Amino acid sequence: MKSDETPSIGQVSLEVAGLGTLKGISLNGKTCQYLGIPYASVPGRFRRSIPASEPWENGSWDGTKFGPYSPQPPRDFYPVPNAPRPWLDMPQADEFNCLNLNISVPHLPSDYVNNTLPVMVFIHGGAFTYSMNSSPVYDSRILVESSASKFGRPTIVVTVNYRLGVYGFLAGKDLKTYNSSHGEAGVGNYGLWDQVLALRWVQKHISAFGGDPKQVTLFGQSAGAVSVHAHLLRGETLFSSAILQSGLIQLCGVLSIDEYQAVYERILQALNIPLHLNPEERIGRLLAADSSALTKAMVPAFIIPVVTSPLCDDGVFVEGSIPSYDEYNLFSVPEWCPRVMIGDATNECIIWNKSWDNICEYPLAPGEDLTVPTAALTLAKMESYLGLTKARMLSEIYGITSDTSEKDLFMKIEKMTTHGLFSAPIYFARQEAKGAIFAYHFDVPSPFRNAWGGMAHHSFDNVLIWGLLEHEMPQSYTRVSESMAGAWIRFASGEDPWERLSESGKYKVFGLEQTILTSKDDDLERGHQVWDKLHELGLVADLARLSEELCLRRRELTQGVSVSSG
Repeated sequence: MKSDETPSIGQVSLEVAGLGTLKGISLNGKTCQYLGIPYASVPGRFRRSIPASEPWENGSWDGTKFGPYSPQPPRDFYPVPNAPRPWLDMPQADEFNCLNLNISVPHLPSDYVNNTLPVMVFIHGGAFTYSMNSSPVYDSRILVESSASKFGRPTIVVTVNYRLGVYGFLAGKDLKTYNSSHGEAGVGNYGLWDQVLALRWVQKHISAFGGDPKQVTLFGQSAGAVSVHAHLLRGETLFSSAILQSGLIQLCGVLSIDEYQAVYERILQALNIPLHLNPEERIGRLLAADSSALTKAMVPAFIIPVVTSPLCDDGVFVEGSIPSYDEYNLFSVPEWCPRVMIGDATNECIIWNKSWDNICEYPLAPGEDLTVPTAALTLAKMESYLGLTKARMLSEIYGITSDTSEKDLFMKIEKMTTHGLFSAPIYFARQEAKGAIFAYHFDVPSPFRNAWGGMAHHSFDNVLIWGLLEHEMPQSYTRVSESMAGAWIRFASGEDPWERLSESGKYKVFGLEQTILTSKDDDLERGHQVWDKLHELGLVADLARLSEELCLRRRELTQGVSVSSG
């Protein structure tokens, strides 16, 4: 199937034990898709979801159209175009009916009984605030068809909707008390609990689609990778292998309950709910707030242009506490999930470039959607976060001086923060982990003509893995796209996609000109020497915290934490 092809659409039906008859669509008489299947329901705002009712009402479900997605604020820029899909309508946002999944299968229903296929469950990224499983770039029709026709390893792919933004992650002391009143331990992380129920649904029902519940690969990118790491730490045996694309648990921020109380109060202020009210009245007003107003309130409350929803370290989702930046080398691979792939891209932190506006004065070039900070302001900001000594060490390592040009400074900040939040933590995590670790780097520049064009930017790896924009890119991108998609499929099938880092010290580099297996001794431009030096100087955690301040502006976000509001 070509990426710009409009396939012939048919209808199929499938009996799912315990649920009823499921309608779906077939594409060119081969791949089948079952859309918008409910796996859980939301009993109330800021509540943990509960499993969906079984069997379906009237014993059937119409899986020929997408289900609703979580409400979310608009984004003013996205670096890739939408993939064409004229035969399906996009759904609407719905706070209480957004917990659904899509299942793509590489055979017609008559073949399911004879197959026990590997399963891939995808958790989308979007800073825990944006995106949906119905996004055209995550349509798994080409990946699934290719798994059978091109790679000879037919594989089922499941994409999951979960609650986002304040609906999925808002926490605080008032909300902890509210959750407790409903018999729910902990607070926040509702979107992660949604994912747990989706994975349990897959374990219970995927065999009806010809899938093997004992061979499930959980994979995600950005916030999706954060989610995968969180599920690894939580420890419930819901998958058997994992892929983390561009992110570990700390990436989008982790706040204590007290710190999240400040965010909660920012939301109240944005909704004009008086802070002097008692906790019960505040919660009551918040629960009664219109969904559109609550969605809009996220933008001023979270300060940064790309709203990023942190996890809450409530001691419940991850028993005990979530690993801190200081524990960057404590990544572990559990016995029940012994195979893990983990990697990053060259230009990750470009995703938060607009967060640097608090130290920005000049545009990079006329008409470009980028701004750059002045060097003097940057150095002052670094010193305010780290103190003079550490700030000077880091500015020397990254070549930031008071006379660094604006254009050079922009790229130095992007490199420094990418190292702090992505490259260095991932490097040390995979170096120390025991088990079957497969590592990679993504160096393919985007061909799209926009502000991020020419960069191997955050999320562009998705474009190549899913294969839905091949018609929009030069022919030279086909090879690396097939290489990545094939590697992901082979990994999900239980094969080694390349040599194990834990045994050979080698990792894969996906580049436009070539894809190679190499080691840090032969990959001298990567930055390993910088990361090792940071480790020797005890600066890895400091760089991560500085990067978080520059990108997520955590200090401002949690400023004015109330410790006496209830």
